[in-house]
Amino acid sequence: MATSLKVTFKANGGKEVSLTFPYANASANPAQVKSLMQGIVANGDIYAEPPLALVEAQFINRVTIPVNLS
Repeated sequence: MATSLKVTFKANGGKEVSLTFPYANASANPAQVKSLMQGIVANGDIYAEPPLALVEAQFINRVTIPVNLS
């Protein structure tokens, strides 16, 4: 099962900006995730519209089930 971390930020004009990190460490604690998100906000230079505030974070677990097509 692959775990991703999706983080969402508030941007100008009521927009939301989301990033998804594949193969995330699902055992990361809330303080670690918040620190990551605060770093992204602090270094918003790569964004056309930099994120302004934290909205939410969530770990996403996916289960892939192959389909036999033969």
